[in-house]
Amino acid sequence: MAKSGEVLSQNQIDSLLNTISSDSPAQLQQIQADIPQQDVRAYDFRHPSKFSREHVQTLQAVHEMFARLLSTQLTTQMRLPVQIEVMSVDQLTYDEFMRSITNPTVVMIYSMPPLNGNVLFEFTPGTAISIIERLLGGPGKMPTKARELTDIEQTLMSSVFNKGMLSLKEAWKNLVPDLQPILQTLETNPRFVQVSGAGDSVLVLSFEIRLGDSTGSMRLCLPYPTVESLLPQLNRQLFISGQKRQEEAQQNSLEMRRQLEHVELRLAILLGETEIQMRDLLALEVGDVLPLPTATAAELPVIIEQELSFLARPGTVGRKLAAQITQILDKGP
Repeated sequence: MAKSGEVLSQNQIDSLLNTISSDSPAQLQQIQADIPQQDVRAYDFRHPSKFSREHVQTLQAVHEMFARLLSTQLTTQMRLPVQIEVMSVDQLTYDEFMRSITNPTVVMIYSMPPLNGNVLFEFTPGTAISIIERLLGGPGKMPTKARELTDIEQTLMSSVFNKGMLSLKEAWKNLVPDLQPILQTLETNPRFVQVSGAGDSVLVLSFEIRLGDSTGSMRLCLPYPTVESLLPQLNRQLFISGQKRQEEAQQNSLEMRRQLEHVELRLAILLGETEIQMRDLLALEVGDVLPLPTATAAELPVIIEQELSFLARPGTVGRKLAAQITQILDKGP
């Protein structure tokens, strides 16, 4: 078989034609095996793919961790079971993403120093209203009709999600240790939202949020210019290794704490101090009273293993003597 770039002679052409006409399956298979196989992939020049498969997989793993952390945080904050899952990861142009947003909506734009540019969180109005209603003591049900948030509701939603950024910082810690998400604005009309060029590639992560019996959605838009500087280090294996090391450290810390919880310590409360002569000490009997200079409303030192740790006020709980901790003493560095 001729190599790439060579010209077949007439004898080679005749031999090839004779082989084909002989109808030998083995020879035909040998010819097909000799033909170099080329990797041909479709490419849409209108939608250039700037995020590789490894980039997408790594960012998906990062935000699956973000979803778990945010679920725990919102569950504690709203006193309601909250489950958040990554449902899909899509690569679009910014213009396509913006055209998919309904009006009204809830869009929160965050800057991400030290990264350049912004990211965008988008909620359906029903999801945001359900979260706010639950925070205000309601059942947290989805409204039947979409509407814009009031100014007070926007403030409450901003407060809730600013706390949620602690979960994002933790999830991104292996990529950007000093990430500081800062809320820039909250918009309810998508026409006023512009965080990237219309033709820029964006990665859109869609989340499903289950708040008790209600189900809502959230989307995160990561513009390519914002995360471009991170792409060289978006290695899934390295991220997973770092995540495992972090989880192992947390497990070790929990195990150490569990074991320390069963350690017994000697605790004493110093009621006061006084001075007496030795002959008086030797003459003490049951029922004798020693006057102390401590005032009845004074805070008493609490000593743990010969170290002053707290201040407390004495009292009773039922028929038992007790002390209420009033101050934790700073032990210094």
